Amino acid sequence: MSEHGDRALNISGTVYGQVASGDHVTQNQQINAAGAGQDVVDALARVERLLEAHAGGLAEPGRARRDLADIREEAGSDDPDPERMEGALGRLGRRVAGVAVLAEAVHALGTAIGVGG
Repeated sequence: MSEHGDRALNISGTVYGQVASGDHVTQNQQINAAGAGQDVVDALARVERLLEAHAGGLAEPGRARRDLADIREEAGSDDPDPERMEGALGRLGRRVAGVAVLAEAVHALGTAIGVGG
């Protein structure tokens, strides 16, 4: 036992976020989610370029483009809907699954927008 008493910290299960223990501990966390960041813009542009380059290898290139347009619209909105983006991302991923470079780019897009993990 220390001079300040027992200060055991027991965490079980899954923990998200900051955890601190001790005297005079402070924490600051800043989350910036204002609009699509450059990584999202770049990922969207990459998928778009690859869709055009590999459209002949896709069964539904038009629908894949519409899925990408849905993702772009939501990512750029003031109040993006993660469920809508996740749905469009899932559809897009299924439509491009036969083209490895496109499947990888769609996965990277999901990582950039924070859905489809």
